[in-house]
Amino acid sequence: MVQPIDFNKPVYSAVDINIRKPEVNAGKTVTNPNTVNNDNGIYNAVKINIDNPSVNSDPKVIYDYPEADGIITYDMLAVNPVALPQTEETKVEEATESGKDEAVEVPPPSYTTIEAEKEADTEEKKTSDVTSKLSFRGTESAPKKPEIVPSEPILPKVDVELVVQNLANSDKDVQAQQMEEIVRLAIMEPEKAKNYLVSDIFSGLISITEEDATKLTPPSSEQIEARQKLIANIIAVEKDPKAVDNLPYKMNDNDVAFATTLSPMELTERNKEYAITTLGALSELFIEDYQAKEGKIVPITDVPGVSAIVNALRKDPDSGVKLAAIDALRHIKRPEYKEELSAIFALAQTDPNPQISKIAEKAISELK
Repeated sequence: MVQPIDFNKPVYSAVDINIRKPEVNAGKTVTNPNTVNNDNGIYNAVKINIDNPSVNSDPKVIYDYPEADGIITYDMLAVNPVALPQTEETKVEEATESGKDEAVEVPPPSYTTIEAEKEADTEEKKTSDVTSKLSFRGTESAPKKPEIVPSEPILPKVDVELVVQNLANSDKDVQAQQMEEIVRLAIMEPEKAKNYLVSDIFSGLISITEEDATKLTPPSSEQIEARQKLIANIIAVEKDPKAVDNLPYKMNDNDVAFATTLSPMELTERNKEYAITTLGALSELFIEDYQAKEGKIVPITDVPGVSAIVNALRKDPDSGVKLAAIDALRHIKRPEYKEELSAIFALAQTDPNPQISKIAEKAISELK
């Protein structure tokens, strides 16, 4: 049973040794002043007295466990036993306990030796070699033919964004170089030039043809005079190569550079001619590509850039631009476009410039 514990007294969990006057815990208070420890604590271990050593034969009991009336067996607990898989050892034990003389097969002990390991490795290697050889021979006897798919022609990529930027550049020379590159590729390698058949590139070229050059600065009178002198020297050399040493006009390098420098108006008109020529080359490629894909001729009114060429022929005051427009339309002539082109060239025949009228008449005669 539980007895009350005095918590004012220390509880020791180890050996308590009184050196000067040890004694067994007798449950009484010691008043001798010579005693070092007067607390008479409760000890739960062996207490040794040095002068008269003895074991505490009657320690105070803190807690008594309940005692059962009898022995409790496993069957009294009514617990369902768990069925465990039987091994060879348990079978032998059960057979021995039951007294049966049944013969139990006990597997032979497994001993691993270096020689056994070598033999196992050799057998495994032989098996893998035979398997690999058989599989290799099987592939040789019936090889699988790879499927060959014809590849499509790969065209070089065109940086469309860069081309559009060059066409919109304020530097007229940058514009001219880009258009010369397009025309050169269209003439030399038409199939590769089809990469330029992009709406943004057509839009950039059309914008150049529509630029108004009448408000820009024309060449000065000094430039016109210098050009006249340069032309006279060129004609003299063409007639007589020996005239190089005796030219009609003496001109140094600075005079020649001044004469050949184009004014802002002339640069714009020059690029308009380039743009019209480029549109004519790309329009011809567009018609051919459309026919190859669709199996028919695209209407002339649906060809991108043609309307811009016709507008330049009708409205631009510069004769060079008009001549470039006639030449571009001549590149897309087809029997299907005879009616439309005849009307356009007939209108150009009425131009006051005799050179333009003559070229337009020749273009009409070429139509079939």
